[in-house]
Amino acid sequence: MSTALRANWSCERCTFINEGIHLTCAACFLTRTDAKDLPVQWEWRANPDQWIPYDLASSSELEDAYQHKKAAIFPKQGYFASIPDRYEVRFNYALGRFQQHNLSSGGIRRIRRVANDDNSILQPVAFHEVTSEDSCIICLDVFQDPSSVSVEQQIVKLPPCHGHYFHRSCVAAAIKLRDECPMCKKRLDY
Repeated sequence: MSTALRANWSCERCTFINEGIHLTCAACFLTRTDAKDLPVQWEWRANPDQWIPYDLASSSELEDAYQHKKAAIFPKQGYFASIPDRYEVRFNYALGRFQQHNLSSGGIRRIRRVANDDNSILQPVAFHEVTSEDSCIICLDVFQDPSSVSVEQQIVKLPPCHGHYFHRSCVAAAIKLRDECPMCKKRLDY
């Protein structure tokens, strides 16, 4: 984790000063701008139109469980540290569905992983599907043959869109800040 992500930060919308471990403003829930630089982010669904990132410690714990293919965990880091054993997070890898269960109230919330390496969100596009005039809509660089570029420069598209192509790293950063296609503004529901 970079030093910048650990330092306290001022919200760009409401100017509230937030603790460094938080990825969203405690006052208005705006996602902090430098969250786009994280390779992976875990979010919980607050309502049908809003996903809110977990704090850095909680996200790290969830990512570790995900990487080790655990079926369920009782998170104890970050937000969960003050309420141990109240929540269980269940991972259904076959369906790509993850849920946070509140063991006190019986409530269930969907959670999701937003990462640079997720092919279900960042769908790979074959080089022959783009034309020589196509370029990344975000950085405006022309696409190059995938055999000669890094993983970050691979060509991808988003599930709800047609004809909008991006470099993997460019669009991954964009969707961590706003849950929509940067071009057509269609919401991503994953």
